Amino acid sequence: MEPVDVHVAQARRTTATVLKQWSLPDALADDARLVVSELVSNAIIHGSGDVRLRLRHDDHELRIRVTDDSTAPARRRRASAASLGGRGLYLVACLSLRWGVADGGRTTYAVIPTLTEATPCRRTAQSSTDPTC
Repeated sequence: MEPVDVHVAQARRTTATVLKQWSLPDALADDARLVVSELVSNAIIHGSGDVRLRLRHDDHELRIRVTDDSTAPARRRRASAASLGGRGLYLVACLSLRWGVADGGRTTYAVIPTLTEATPCRRTAQSSTDPTC
């Protein structure tokens, strides 16, 4: 898809349609749509060239991959309370079992468990000192 803002909503709708066809639970689909939204937004804002979204799943996990032509890897930032942005990868980290970059920085991926197992942030109460979630 071309790197324009309107494609973020399109990516969310496409994700919802595919996950419904795969009969994945609604709660997982909600998390996946948010992850897709954040990763596609980052690729549009910080990347270059067309943006590609790939979804795969098996009995244990849903893998979301967003690729653009930039070799600058995605990285988490610490946003101040007044910042309007900078929380996207924080949300991805909290909703995913794991996330990272691949393909020399061109691909950012997230893995969400498809079983009843909770993501790390949902397993236990959050600690105010936990830098991850």
